[in-house]
Amino acid sequence: MKKLVIFNLGLLVVLGIQFSCNTNQTPDDTPRRGKKTMYLDESFKPLIKTASEVFSGIYPEAELNLVYTSESSAMKALSEGTARTIFTGRDYTKEEKNYLRSRNITVTSEIFAHDAITFIVNLANMDTLLTQDQLRDLLSGKSSTWPISQKPIEVVFDRVQSANFNHMLNWIGSDFGKQVHAAKNTEDLINYVQNNPNTLGVIGYNFISDFDDPNVKVRLKKFRVVGIQGNDKYYWRPTKANITERKYPFWRSIWAINSGAPDGLNTGFVNFLTGRQGQMLLEKCEIGPGKGTPREINFITE
Repeated sequence: MKKLVIFNLGLLVVLGIQFSCNTNQTPDDTPRRGKKTMYLDESFKPLIKTASEVFSGIYPEAELNLVYTSESSAMKALSEGTARTIFTGRDYTKEEKNYLRSRNITVTSEIFAHDAITFIVNLANMDTLLTQDQLRDLLSGKSSTWPISQKPIEVVFDRVQSANFNHMLNWIGSDFGKQVHAAKNTEDLINYVQNNPNTLGVIGYNFISDFDDPNVKVRLKKFRVVGIQGNDKYYWRPTKANITERKYPFWRSIWAINSGAPDGLNTGFVNFLTGRQGQMLLEKCEIGPGKGTPREINFITE
């Protein structure tokens, strides 16, 4: 009987040691720790890159690998299980979400910022104002020349099936004209506009929004931003104020679409973007916030 008691006590000691070791293990995937790959439309690169660097600076054990691609490729990556978190210019449609559910993929979608589709021209180009009707004609091929100079126009997007590409294709409601092309990425497009006087380029506003960024200062010396006539008949260029007040007609939402674990790093980064710190970062980058930034106000009564 004594031997049996001794054996049981020894077993309890072994189990206790094992339990202690298991509970002391550090989880590999938490809202502030881990390594994750996220896909995003290339037109949002400066904004998401800055946000990821700030996030990793706050949480050094968090490593985010960003894959810059087209909107369509990012959405395909999530549907195939290659990516758990993507950043796009639109949400999945109801039919697309039904397809995802059929593959046991449940997503949460949230607007965390407002950006704008921005049109740029060569520094020597005097056609810096366009009505929406003129723009639609230039994109559809109904018109093939600049309104003022009457020179042949070439329209170049940042990438095929990018958020900008898809948004404007849906906006005109038809196929693009034969003078519409696409570059490999935004930087290639900017250089192309700089070297080709009759080109109309299409980029994301966050590439030029943060005036404190040295890269933005360099970019802005390479082209001019086109003003687009709004619904009020005035011409507007994209700025944070004009985006927030919806004066600039081609403002658009930036979506964070997540299928990661609720307590994982994917969700932690999305919560950072939609929370106070992320929304304050948007203000610094001169991007329209998806949510209002909470402020503390102290009232003093006498």
